Amino acid sequence: MPKYLVSNIADRRHAKIYGVGAFFDLESSQHGWDEYSQVEVGDSVYVINKNRNVAVEYKVTEIKDNLLLEADPVWGHRVIAMQGGNTRVLFGKPLKRIDQEYSSFVKQNKVSNSKINNETGLMLQGFNCVAFE
Repeated sequence: MPKYLVSNIADRRHAKIYGVGAFFDLESSQHGWDEYSQVEVGDSVYVINKNRNVAVEYKVTEIKDNLLLEADPVWGHRVIAMQGGNTRVLFGKPLKRIDQEYSSFVKQNKVSNSKINNETGLMLQGFNCVAFE
């Protein structure tokens, strides 16, 4: 079963936008969508946080597809429709603490992506999601 690494270094507040348990979202036009769209309930997803650490491994318990968002001055975005949009949201529960600097995690797990420097393990601009074994 593949695992996924996603970046939330912008510290997007998913639970405030989508509700309890939401931990990541991505639009179909963003880099990494092809792999992100393959995430299934039961998969493990590791999130790079604002401190550039992989803090937690999440188990995906629910996925909501095609949400329509609009800009909101308080939340950044808010859901205006459950269909008709281009956003996919992952909901889940923490499985275990990882607490590892993300480039070390990338190198240790041999994560490879066009938006990750293979030598340093550092993200390049635009990195959002990658699948790995």
